Amino acid sequence: MPSQRQLFHSFLMCSFCLGFLYVIRMRTLHDTPRILPQFLPNASRFRPSRVCAPLATILVNSAPRHVHRRQVIRETWGHPAINKKLGLAVAFGVGSDPTFQRPVDWEAETFGDVYQLPLNDEYNVLPKKILMLLQMASATCQSVYFLVKTDDDVFVNVYALKDLLEDLKEKSHERNFWCLVWEGMPVIRTNHSKWYLSEEKYGESMYPNYCSGSAYIINSAVLDAILGLSNDTASFVPSEDVYITGLLAKKAGVGHVQISNRYAFASTSEERIANGQTIFAHLGPDAEGRVEQIWNYLVQKRKELENESLGGL
Repeated sequence: MPSQRQLFHSFLMCSFCLGFLYVIRMRTLHDTPRILPQFLPNASRFRPSRVCAPLATILVNSAPRHVHRRQVIRETWGHPAINKKLGLAVAFGVGSDPTFQRPVDWEAETFGDVYQLPLNDEYNVLPKKILMLLQMASATCQSVYFLVKTDDDVFVNVYALKDLLEDLKEKSHERNFWCLVWEGMPVIRTNHSKWYLSEEKYGESMYPNYCSGSAYIINSAVLDAILGLSNDTASFVPSEDVYITGLLAKKAGVGHVQISNRYAFASTSEERIANGQTIFAHLGPDAEGRVEQIWNYLVQKRKELENESLGGL
């Protein structure tokens, strides 16, 4: 029979072994990167309470590296509190870029308005990216009247947009895009152009009518028709606007309503934005600085009009 001393030594040895195994286990857990559910590739970063609204969800196409540009939008025309009062919400769609994954993870968790797609953010995959974004928004916000697709270098006058969409609600069943419509646009056959398309892939010399990709308005009837076809139609055109709002639209029997007077490009008039004539202003590379400038002007003009109205009472 073992003595008490032997039992004690055996107990110490067992305790040491168990302790050693525990330390090894903890170090393994600590050293092995853990992938939390919210950081899984292609995990939805959308919180419905943040990105769904009764009237419309504005889907902003963005690149992972444009972290600051997205934040400027959140602090100006895309401000959640302002848009909530208007029946609107803003959400961002980004592709994948390992260099900017950490900041994208942070903003996605912080704001709940980012959807990251498992695609490299390159021009030739843009049609697939936008279709996936539309599909996600459709599944997340099923009762919304409209989706508005735009880009992160576009200023959106959300006040004027709200007024337009309210007028369009009675037409929300119509199979139409509302946008700046490009008509009779030639197919580019120049090899070095990023819009190049060979005759083998597309034999026509002209594209069907399509929307400017800077912004377009979609209702659920159009969305269902487009998404239904996109599953069976390979994208051979790198231009998202041509493919989605032109070729797929034509195949689905979807029309276009011209609202070109609500757009601005090269010459962006702050006055036209402030008075509601311009809804979508394409700002290009200087978007970050100009968005704040235009927003401040818009807010100032709205306050002046409000004060004038109060003064007349």
